[in-house]
Amino acid sequence: MKILVAYISKTGTTEEIAKRIGEILSAKGAETNIDVEVAPIDAVGSVQGYDRLILGSPINGMKVLPQFKEFLSTKVAGSNIPTDIFIISYLFERGRNFWKNAIRKNVESIRTLAGASSVEIFAGRLPGPLPAFARLIFGTPKDLPPDMRDWGKIEAWAEGIAGGMVESTATTPVS
Repeated sequence: MKILVAYISKTGTTEEIAKRIGEILSAKGAETNIDVEVAPIDAVGSVQGYDRLILGSPINGMKVLPQFKEFLSTKVAGSNIPTDIFIISYLFERGRNFWKNAIRKNVESIRTLAGASSVEIFAGRLPGPLPAFARLIFGTPKDLPPDMRDWGKIEAWAEGIAGGMVESTATTPVS
């Protein structure tokens, strides 16, 4: 089984998360012959030949990056390859409901476009604290740390995907 973990990242946060997901999948797949490749989406020529796709993008302006949506439209949609998506949003965990709803709406359209079986939104990280005007607009508390990533949640999601892959390879008859 060949798995692609592909991502687009502006600040390195999504890349770090993609690499951690890839590490977990590789560790679980080592005993069951699962091959995992982690790459930025702009390095992926085609998704053909992969048995599963795990794709990630940050949120910017309450939407995934346009290049990510284009990647889904041109390379993933209609491929019939099982797909899981992870989205990174600093504001999603602690921002106003208005912003959360805007993100959810965009993420649902992305899920539909890719035919994804699962989509998870993880908190991200900023290079520094949000300025006061941004905290007011987005409704985040003053003491919110710049790094909101919950590695336990990220790892649990990856473990769940890995567990499902190990089960499916164990029950697939060998010809």
